[in-house]
Amino acid sequence: MTAVGTALTLEALEEGFRNKIAALQICSDLRGGWKEDTVIEFGQLKQELQFIRSEIFRFKGIITSSKKDLLTAHTLLEQMQELCTRLAHMKTNLPSHLPRANANPSITKVSPEHVVADSDKKNKASQEKQAPKKDSGKSSQTPTISYVTVKEFNDVPKYIRGRLQYDQINLAVDEVNKTLETKYALLRRPRAKLSDVDMKVAMGCRQQENQETKGLYFVVDNDIKRWSSLKLDSNGRSIMTALRTLKRIREVRGPGNLVRYAVLL
Repeated sequence: MTAVGTALTLEALEEGFRNKIAALQICSDLRGGWKEDTVIEFGQLKQELQFIRSEIFRFKGIITSSKKDLLTAHTLLEQMQELCTRLAHMKTNLPSHLPRANANPSITKVSPEHVVADSDKKNKASQEKQAPKKDSGKSSQTPTISYVTVKEFNDVPKYIRGRLQYDQINLAVDEVNKTLETKYALLRRPRAKLSDVDMKVAMGCRQQENQETKGLYFVVDNDIKRWSSLKLDSNGRSIMTALRTLKRIREVRGPGNLVRYAVLL
């Protein structure tokens, strides 16, 4: 076997070549000169050295490519670690007002027949909506104010936002929505099922309605104080102003100092 085939390290390879050269030198001395078989042996050594050189160049290329891949892998690892840190922070700091997805959402396959049936129902509902109806009071579904996104919050002028935090405005949205639902749930209850106190409250709510509020769902300061924990101090007023700026509510004023906060549908 050749030195190239048996050597496991560069030192062993070098020693193998030195031994071979030394043996060839001794053979040459004993023969009294360079014979043909000695020249052939040196030719084989030359071929082995050329093969080693080509392999060294190939391994250098592999090492250079591997170094680049290693740098890329380190960069990707740092990015993944940063992303994991951000995701962990987001997970532990999710705002309480965000809607939660169902734990086991059901997947329903919809057939073409169902699509046609749903389309017919929508058309029928649209026609019924357009047809004139008798005034039967508020519907059983109370509209609510949608949450404010971070981008929307940042777009509110600084002089309106003041020191408001993003979480504060959506917590206020929860409180106003709770007030809306409580108020109109009370107004939908039959009079026979109302206590004297609830009857007085409902009558007061009815008296706040006029021609301008027809079809609107609104709350007033007393409603918010009665049915929510939102304080209408300077901070609370700033929140209501921000919601009005963001087209979540509009104000209907009068008579006097009465201000109605109506939901924009």
